[in-house]
This record gives sequence, C-alpha cells and structure tokens, in this order.
Amino acid sequence: MKLHTKIFIALLSAILLGALFQIVGLHEWGLAYLAPLLGLFAQFFLRLLSMIVIPIVICSLICGIVGESRLGSLGRLGLRTVLFYLLSTFLAVMTGFFLVNLIQPGVGANIEFTESPHQTIGAPDSMRDLILRIVPKNIFDALASFDMIAIIFFTVFFAAFCFTVAQESRERIVGFFNAILEVVMAMTLFIISLAPYGVFCLVMNLILETGFSAFLPLAKYFVTVFAALTIHFTLVLPFLLKITTSLSPQKLASAMAPALLTAFSTASSNATLPLTMACAERRAGIGKRVNSFVLPLGATVNMDGTALYECVAVIFVAQVLGYELTLAKQLTIIFTSLLVSIGAAGIPHAGLVMMVIIFKAVGLPLEATGMIWAVDRVLDMARTMTNVWSDCICMTIAAKFENEIDLEIFNGKNVDVSIK
Repeated sequence: MKLHTKIFIALLSAILLGALFQIVGLHEWGLAYLAPLLGLFAQFFLRLLSMIVIPIVICSLICGIVGESRLGSLGRLGLRTVLFYLLSTFLAVMTGFFLVNLIQPGVGANIEFTESPHQTIGAPDSMRDLILRIVPKNIFDALASFDMIAIIFFTVFFAAFCFTVAQESRERIVGFFNAILEVVMAMTLFIISLAPYGVFCLVMNLILETGFSAFLPLAKYFVTVFAALTIHFTLVLPFLLKITTSLSPQKLASAMAPALLTAFSTASSNATLPLTMACAERRAGIGKRVNSFVLPLGATVNMDGTALYECVAVIFVAQVLGYELTLAKQLTIIFTSLLVSIGAAGIPHAGLVMMVIIFKAVGLPLEATGMIWAVDRVLDMARTMTNVWSDCICMTIAAKFENEIDLEIFNGKNVDVSIK
C-alpha cells in the first residue's frame, strides 16, 4: 500500500473513531485515558521530524548553492523563486479578501471574547523587528531557537562566500555536507515510514481534546476561510503551473500526496519539509539542485495559506466588532498580510501569533484573537497544506525552466519504491 494511501486511511480512521467516541458517550473516558497516550506518540513523531529539519535545510542549501558551478545560474533560479512566491502569496491574499467581503461572515455574528492560550512563539513588535530578525545576532542561538529565517540567511550567506575560496576548498565543503545529507535522508526515510501512525495519533488526540462543538459558532467564518483556501489550492495554483509549464497539476498532486497529507495532519511546513524533499526527488523527478534550494526557502517564506487566512481573520474580527474598515485600512491589511506571512514560522498556530502585527496596524484589540482560536487548529491544518502545495508548484515551475525534471518519474513511470 502506498504511503499517501496509508496516511489518508489513518486520517479518516481518526475522524470516524473520534466521532464514534462522541456518539456512544466515551469522550470523557477517551480524554482521560486515551488522549495522553495518543498525545505522547504524536509529540514523539513530531520531535523526530523536527530533529532532522535543520540538518536537512543547512546541508541541502549548501550543497545546492556551493555545488553550482555558476553563481549567475543560481541567481536566476533565486529570482524566479522569489517572484513566484510573491505572486502566489498576493493572489492568495486577494482571494481571501474577495470572499470575506462577499460573504461577510462577521456581520451580525454574536461571538464573545475568550482568553488566548499562552503562546510560546514570540511575535515581532513591528515590521522593523520582522526585517531585523532576518539577520541572526548569534547563529547558535538561532539554531537553538529554531529560527528558520535567520538560519537560512546565514546558510545562504555562508554558501555564497564559499565561491571566494579555492576550488579545492569548495569541493571539500560540498563533499562533507553531501555525506551528512545522505545520512540524514536515510534517517528521513525511516521517520516518514511512521507517518500514518503519527497522523492517526495527532488527529484523534485533537478530536478528543476539542470535540466538534467548537465549530458551531464560527461556522460561517470557517466556511469562508476553507472556501478561499480551496479556490487557491484547486484553481489558482494549478492554473499557474499549467500556463507556465503545461505539466499536469493532478500528476504533481499525486506525486506529492504523502507530503500534502502529512502537512495537513501536522500543521507544520517545517516538520513536513523532509518528506516534501524526498517526494520531490523520488516521486516527482525534481532535480536535487532545484528542490534543495526552493523547498527549504519556501517552507520559511512562502506562506500562501497563512497570508490568506490572516487577511480573512482580521476582516472577520473587524466585522464582528463593528469596526469600520476604510479603503486605506483594507489596503493596509492586504499589504501587511503579505509581508507578515513571510515572517511566520512554519510551525502550528504561528499565523495566529503573527496576526498581532496586523491587528496593531489597523487598530483592532489584540485580545480579539481569542474569538477565532476554537477553529484555528483545523484551519491551520488546511492552510499548511496550501503552503506546501504552493512550494511544490513553484519548485516544479523552476525545475521545468531549469530543465531539471525527469518527466518519466513525474508521469509515474519510474517512481522510487522506497517512498511510495
């Protein structure tokens, strides 16, 4: 059985079993006795994934950049990647902006403030702090705190300056990090074989802890965000792939299915990154040079789903509170959502925390984030899958332009069985 089939079965089983616990009255028992065990394995699985993210990002970026003989060629790839990320994120924000103004889910809604849970992710105080955060004051502190933007900046900076040393030194650097990358990828293949069990525990534990009742008061808001994400996922991004490469979005989705389903269940693009890179190379036929550059960068700065969600959520809260959003304020929301999504960490609920910047920008009370917390986890899962899908689309477009895609593998004729 293929990996993505196992993950889908695990996801569906967790939802059905969670609903059964609610129906037959075993919810309290499950919450008291089953949830702690499920939560333990789920956290163990996430820690395994998180453990290998930084080694993969550092080694793949250095090998991809330093292994490139021509720096100008890498610059062309980087420019295309950044331009696509900006375009796709802007289109995502506009999709959310259009739907939330069309449906107006917050108008007439009677939702009380709830206390926001304690956050462990620090939100920047301003856009200035967000920009300064790119450059780490201490790389070891950035590594310890999992600050992916700072880690990627230092790695790219280091790799670029490798071109200033002798060819022999560059070859030793590439050889060293290539050897590490081979070991880390072997570890990755083992860890992702546990994905179906991790997904089951994550989703089942979520249902036991939150139930289904939290969705009722926020149903219209939930539908608005989910519809906007669906439009961007199924229409906008596939259209960009089709008009630029003529490749099949369906075949790419099939190749990347294990990564997309894992992104949905973990709600973390960083945790999914090892699996995304493995699927890109072995199932989609994307060259290592392209996927090792585009995907780690995308997992950090390309957050289509997060940008869309933040735009919808801020306007929804303003509608609930009766705040009048002038054209200037709505344009501020669009622009700030785009920029803030770049600084959002690729971990669960990061978008909710980064929303603080937008709230400050348009004068909304920060406590109002509590009113949307009830459904944030499920929406976080959907927007993370959208983030990863956007990374995959960009990677494929870049690979086609760089002539670094094996069409036989992409079309499913020669797929590596080790990552089925």
